[in-house]
Amino acid sequence: MGRLVAQLFLKSIKWKMHWAYGAQALLIGLALCLSLAGLRTVFLGDTAASRLATVYSLTQKGTWYIDSPAADIENPFEPLTIDKYELNGRLLSTKPPMLPLLMTGEYLVAHRLLGWELTQRDDLRALLRLMTFSFSICAYVVMLVFFAKILALFIDAPTRRIVPLAALAFGTQFLGFSPQLNNHVPGACMTVAMLYFALGLGSGKLDATWWRFFFFGLCGALVFTLDMPMTIYVVLAGMYLLWRFPRQAFLWGGLGMLGPLAVHFGCMLAVTGSPLPAQMNHDRYLFEGSYWRNPLGVDALHEPKALYFFHMTLGRYGVFLLFPILLLGFSGVVRAFFFPTTPFRGYYMAGLLGGVLLSLYYIQGTNNYGGAAYGFRWYMGSMPLWLLMATPVWKGMHKPWHWLIVLLLLAVSIFSGWEAYCTPWGVNQEWTCRYIFGPLC
Repeated sequence: MGRLVAQLFLKSIKWKMHWAYGAQALLIGLALCLSLAGLRTVFLGDTAASRLATVYSLTQKGTWYIDSPAADIENPFEPLTIDKYELNGRLLSTKPPMLPLLMTGEYLVAHRLLGWELTQRDDLRALLRLMTFSFSICAYVVMLVFFAKILALFIDAPTRRIVPLAALAFGTQFLGFSPQLNNHVPGACMTVAMLYFALGLGSGKLDATWWRFFFFGLCGALVFTLDMPMTIYVVLAGMYLLWRFPRQAFLWGGLGMLGPLAVHFGCMLAVTGSPLPAQMNHDRYLFEGSYWRNPLGVDALHEPKALYFFHMTLGRYGVFLLFPILLLGFSGVVRAFFFPTTPFRGYYMAGLLGGVLLSLYYIQGTNNYGGAAYGFRWYMGSMPLWLLMATPVWKGMHKPWHWLIVLLLLAVSIFSGWEAYCTPWGVNQEWTCRYIFGPLC
């Protein structure tokens, strides 16, 4: 009789595990389907045009310069973007070179195999769908897979991984921006992949094999080339791995970083003569006819820094008001502060430090909340980390009121995620603007 009870108990545990894994797979599949459905409408906004201008110049003129001298054929994408600066009397896109270079390679393949042309309207629509699928939707799905793998490292019960995975998939801006061509989604994908190797190696939950350090370095370097501010998390993780595994992290991690960094800095030096980002020389933006001489709307804001910080966190564009599930990330920080024996205490403190430094950077260097986008989009790369920092919550939901609070926060977050999916670009589209604070401008 006892053996029968034990067998039934084991079978129930196995069924529960299979159900939980199936639920996670279903969430990722649903996220993929919704992203693909978003491709029905393609949007040639500034984030796409600024990179397509470079793709056009590289393929049609063999140059990184996106302007058109008097005797040259006009670049059709250059007038559609405000993200450009002047160097030696010529115009360049302000976007880092890696993503435009990858888009150029994909366009050349599509042109060779299918005959698609950037200048043909129908072909351009098809190219935008292809590029968005390759560099954004696929990155969104891969990010969710690596996020689920990190959850498996630190949360034993598969059922407890469902809510954080659903929160990242549907309760953040990623659902809205995955069907859009941008750098934030692939940058976040590489950030999560980097964290998987860093956290797994640092915690001892993954074997310290050479290829894991190599892929940590590769993913970390791609974070830098795709979404430079997110590099703060790579630096913090890299410092920890260098302390724990100095030889492997330096040798194999450095080799992993070498390729992407060589491409990035090689292009920057060849084109501009300097490895520094264009954003570090503001005067180059203010050429004659530049939009930034007389910016409009949200780009013309000059709010006090304290007010700006409030609105990017808890105000009109506030990520913690639009997506309150992210607030649970502070649970790990609180535990780390007050309970020195908290497992992986240093990880929570490092995540807090990275978020603080990133916020200080944006407070000091920006004033427009990321432009005409739903929510403060420059925090997107931090959102998976904040959800991971809520691990004490995911593991400790035992009482009904725990679940009630978490599901309420998740419901609000999913509502905001759905709004971002319906209208990712625009001003005052957030429910916080419509119902609480009023329009920004």
